[in-house]
Amino acid sequence: MHNKFPLEICVHVPHASTAIPDVLRGDFLITHNKLDAEARISADLYSDLLAKEAWQNARIVDAKVSRIVVDVERYPDDAKEEMSKVGRGVIYECDHKGQRIRNVITSEKREKLLNDFYYPHWERLRAAAKDKILIDLHTYPLKPWVVELHSLGTRPEIDIGFSAGLTPMRWVNNLTAHFKNMGYTVGHNTPYVGVIDAGANASVMIEIRRDIVGVPGADPLWQRLVNALSKMPMG
Repeated sequence: MHNKFPLEICVHVPHASTAIPDVLRGDFLITHNKLDAEARISADLYSDLLAKEAWQNARIVDAKVSRIVVDVERYPDDAKEEMSKVGRGVIYECDHKGQRIRNVITSEKREKLLNDFYYPHWERLRAAAKDKILIDLHTYPLKPWVVELHSLGTRPEIDIGFSAGLTPMRWVNNLTAHFKNMGYTVGHNTPYVGVIDAGANASVMIEIRRDIVGVPGADPLWQRLVNALSKMPMG
């Protein structure tokens, strides 16, 4: 039985979904099959299941659509979002290879997408994270994608992302020791940096390299990872 944490923990799972509403498929330039394949490649597959198994009593907030529809972890203003430079801002224009996959989105369409998916997500997240500890859960590929803007950093099995004022360094140090004791390689803010501010008491991003995730169920990789996450120190 995995440890069960109290409800003061909120787990954010922004990129697990592969859902693309039928009414939005016409916005894209590629076939349905290629679109679905891109949604799976871009997704942090199984991260929602990982959160549910590792933190069984936590409040989990997940995105309702694929990140290629709306990426809820981007800034809504492209001027503030560096990934908009490669067509992967809040409204994706390009796939993970940098190829254009979406028609030009009008300002009216953009606003509707944000109103339908982005802003409601952040309302749910802020409400869920208030007065709690926030874990922002992600996975990432072993080899960098061409659209990555910071691809030269090391790619450890566990990347602990933290930000000044949001993540106590004592927590970072305890997490580092924990995952190292569990046999994982650990990095700080590499290849991804920082953690979102959703108004939690303390926040940390956990980025897991995809080759160590395994498949949900009896897979030893999966069971090892669930065990390590379930025993994470929370301070």
